[in-house]
Amino acid sequence: MLNRKTMMAAAVAGLALVGSAVALAQTPPAPPSPPDRDAMRRQMHATMCAEAPARLAGRIAYAEVKLGITDAQKGAWQTFATEARAAAQPMLKLCDTPPANTRGDAAAELAQRERYLTASLETTKAMRAAIEKLTPVLTADQRTKLADVVRMGGRGGMHRH
Repeated sequence: MLNRKTMMAAAVAGLALVGSAVALAQTPPAPPSPPDRDAMRRQMHATMCAEAPARLAGRIAYAEVKLGITDAQKGAWQTFATEARAAAQPMLKLCDTPPANTRGDAAAELAQRERYLTASLETTKAMRAAIEKLTPVLTADQRTKLADVVRMGGRGGMHRH
């Protein structure tokens, strides 16, 4: 005869087997779907474009304080700030057209990249010209600080958005 302990153990083992069978019969969860890179790119584009004017204004204000622009330099600085905002326009104009879904179309992907690189080059050239006009009124220490600010801005300097 089976004693009570043996029956309990058999019942627990039976429940474990039934539970295992139910667990095995369930459909495994679907693997996570790959991220929608085009949607992520559009979202990043929208965020960058929404923040670009504020970031540009912040970089210009930061540079003015960092350089310690004097009253005698204010006129040249105001001209520079106006030209820096104008220099950013090619990059800001990219915000008019969100990135297209170019998946599977190499030519379209390269055309999109070319638009970005062209705008970046135009902005960089205009920013360089603005800095070249400002540089003569700066002290050696201010020129060093300006170079640091431009370098800190990463690829392209202060005009990045």
